[in-house]
Formats: sequence, structure tokens, C-alpha cells
Amino acid sequence: MILSSAGHRDPSRRPQGPACSRRRTVVHGCHHDHGPALDPLTGLSGRDALESLLGGDEKTAAAPAIACVLVDVVGLKQTNTLDGFTAGDALLRQAAQRLRSLAPDARLLSRLGGDELVAVFVGPTAAARAAETSAAATAPEIPPLRSAWTELQEGEPPTDLFDRLYAAARRGD
Repeated sequence: MILSSAGHRDPSRRPQGPACSRRRTVVHGCHHDHGPALDPLTGLSGRDALESLLGGDEKTAAAPAIACVLVDVVGLKQTNTLDGFTAGDALLRQAAQRLRSLAPDARLLSRLGGDELVAVFVGPTAAARAAETSAAATAPEIPPLRSAWTELQEGEPPTDLFDRLYAAARRGD
């Protein structure tokens, strides 16, 4: 929502840039949606795009190889508490940019929520790229990231991938 200088909602002004939650392009003066909402803080796709790509509860017998990397920002909660949410938001934006640079060939980059970011790789090299990206994400840089990866097994529903990914992250794989 855009507020006027008096603090009242100003319906004549629309959000622009990163604050806008939908990807839009202007073609011949008309606005057209191009996919799911973007996360306004990181500019990555939202969880709905990830769920759409993975396809819900359907089995994956004929699906291409899919592997995911989950990264989260180490110490984000502490940064928010000690330095404020603006500092924490800056760390999240840096983490998103780092994931973009580590995984330019990912089919999808998404923010699940909080400090959880995901890169999805599809195709015959998906597992290898996920392993490489996960290893590179844990390099000692700012912000420090924790990372885990897993791949979708043939015949399992994509929702199982999330469960395994979170379990790997908890174990520190």
C-alpha cells in the first residue's frame, strides 16, 4: 500500500520496483502478469511458484530429474534482535543475490519464507549442480549460509521432497 505524505492510503499511486509483488511487463500500454508473485524483499519467486513447478501430490515417474538446494541465513534472528529488521532484511537480500550468482542455471529461485531460500535444478545434471551449489553456499562469506540439498526420487510425490530437504537441513547435510 502506498501512503500519502499525511499517512493516508493513496489509491492513485501503485507500488513500483521491488515493492511490487507481481512481475509485470508493459506491452503496447497494457499490463500483463507473468507468473506467480515475487517476494518483495528478495525479488525471488514465492513459495507458490515452487509448489507450481513441483506439481503438488502427483507422482513423478515420467518427470525429469529434479534436485533442490535449501539455504538459510545463519544468525538472522540474532541480527534482527540486535541490529534491527532493516539489517536483517539487508542480509536476506545479500543471501538472495549470492544464490542468484551461485545458481544462474537454476530453473527456479524461490523464497519459502523467513530465511529459507531454494534453488531448483531440473535435468540430467540436476543432482550434480545442486551438490555444487550447496557446497559453494557454505563458503565463509557474508552473510553466512547453511545449506542442504536433495533430489526427487522416481515415483514419489514432490511434497516428499520438502520433507527430505528440511530433514537434511536439520541434520546439516
